[in-house]
Amino acid sequence: MKKQYIMMILICLMGSIALAQDYRTSILDFENPGSRRIRRFEDANHWFYRSLPEKSMSIKTEDVERIQLRSFGIENLRRPHLFIIIDGERNRFDLNLDEQLNGYYIYEDIEFDIPQGTSSIEVLCYQRSIYMRPYKMSIVQPKPVVTRLPNRQVQAHAGMIDITHNNTSSEYYTFNPTQALKFTHNNGREAIVYVRARLTDRSLPVFSVYHNGELVETVEFSLARTTKYSAQGVRHLTIGRRIELPENADSSEYELRAESDHMFMARPVFVQE
Repeated sequence: MKKQYIMMILICLMGSIALAQDYRTSILDFENPGSRRIRRFEDANHWFYRSLPEKSMSIKTEDVERIQLRSFGIENLRRPHLFIIIDGERNRFDLNLDEQLNGYYIYEDIEFDIPQGTSSIEVLCYQRSIYMRPYKMSIVQPKPVVTRLPNRQVQAHAGMIDITHNNTSSEYYTFNPTQALKFTHNNGREAIVYVRARLTDRSLPVFSVYHNGELVETVEFSLARTTKYSAQGVRHLTIGRRIELPENADSSEYELRAESDHMFMARPVFVQE
């Protein structure tokens, strides 16, 4: 039964390229290598080894779950192959040529799982022109995706209007007795809101501020008019009011309601952190 289990694991030696994308590799060493040659990669140079004549090379596999074995040859062999020995069981694996580069015959990587509790394995290759290097494969744990809400989400308003000052303009949300301004601030962002109103008669504009459905304050304008700010289609514009919005611990809903028959214009602004 144990032999069949090892054989089933070794059948999966020739891993696919797509599978390697789920792993991160780090260098392992042979315990008893023979001679060596260097192979140049894009990011670094690594030593590759061959064994002493007709000797195997061992790899410590404690805390190793999966191995990648890279290899290349310095001769064009007819049937290059090697043997992996796990728990005394020897299995032959043919090496498939991947590319010929700088005089080296580079073979496709071999990948295989290590049975739990295996302290070491052996690699045996009788063909002396083949050099090898083992790599530990560790599963790449995906970073948790942190969903960050938009800092501001506007749910309702009565339209947009530009208010101009010194040839620069800013967008304001409008609200009136039939349509309140509702918005949510997320991510613990603190904010203030600038509010103005259109004067149509001698009545005073009044609006209320709500935080998470609770009334916070009611604000009344005077009849004083601004001479520095203007809005298209608005003949008489009040002097602005700066309102400190209630503390936003994480995510808060705010609502501005018109309490008088006026059109109001509001511009929420986040406080710089």
